[in-house]
Amino acid sequence: MGNNPLLARAMQMSRGKSPQELAYIARNLAHQQGMNDQQFAQFLNQFGMKV
Repeated sequence: MGNNPLLARAMQMSRGKSPQELAYIARNLAHQQGMNDQQFAQFLNQFGMKV
């Protein structure tokens, strides 16, 4: 994590969450940044991830 306070906060928020809860949070964050579901899926695909 280094000295990135945003990443540290994200890691703290993710503790104790189910995969479904994390996917819901990630999708909502993407929507807040203006991504639709297709764009979010393409973004995740870059990292070999799926929701």
